[in-house]
Amino acid sequence: METNSGFDSRIMKIEDGHDSANLVQRVSEQLREMIMTGKLERESQLPNEPVLATMLNVSRSTVRSALTILEHGGFVLRRWGVGTFVAKDPPAYDNLNINIGVTQLIQSSGAEVGCAEVLVVERPASEHVASRLGLDPGTPLIILERVRLANDRRIAFTLDYIPKKYFGAHTTTEAILKEIDGYVKQNCSMYNYLRDRLSIEIHHGIAWIHPVSTENYLAEKLQVARGISILYLEQVDCNSEGEPVTLSDEYYVADAFTFTVYRAA
Repeated sequence: METNSGFDSRIMKIEDGHDSANLVQRVSEQLREMIMTGKLERESQLPNEPVLATMLNVSRSTVRSALTILEHGGFVLRRWGVGTFVAKDPPAYDNLNINIGVTQLIQSSGAEVGCAEVLVVERPASEHVASRLGLDPGTPLIILERVRLANDRRIAFTLDYIPKKYFGAHTTTEAILKEIDGYVKQNCSMYNYLRDRLSIEIHHGIAWIHPVSTENYLAEKLQVARGISILYLEQVDCNSEGEPVTLSDEYYVADAFTFTVYRAA
């Protein structure tokens, strides 16, 4: 078993001003996200409770409660007198309280990330998309459409809508489309693209989730039968000021992942 070296450089202190129940949730979610994205390696040992409490700027009881949640969820193992370890095979599912991208979700399952049928185009915003993003209908958008792969299996079809204004007035549409196409084929993650190329940090997302039936286009993209039920997730991603930045439509094959919601009393 290895200890997580450099753990303190990867963890974020929890801000003051939250009730105890919310603190427990925030701590458990941060650690869960680090496990799911591989920042905490499988079977590695976490710092002990006093050290972890200091790193996170919370009490030991908060850390203890958060670790209990993670233990019950199968993310960590607690060995009496030895310490707490990341599970060998943590659950490969997404906690909907954590704003995690499709790329990170696939990585958390231990699968190889890939994409197919990538299409990047400029189109005017429809009334619905414009209302979600707080734009005028017809505002120019850059739209990224692609099939998401996990070990070469088609598990999701996604569309990302990004207002063209973020790319700068002097950048040609052709250059934007070419850059995004090359980036996502190499790196997959649009969250990383927004951060690395546009200096846009996503603070949180607001999502609407419901089942839909596959029509011809979706069935073809996901290579599933027409008329079966799949999970549709529509999400607006916002910056730290709460302003909508991007919109995404995500269609998941029903058995690709299990999504969970953690509900506090």
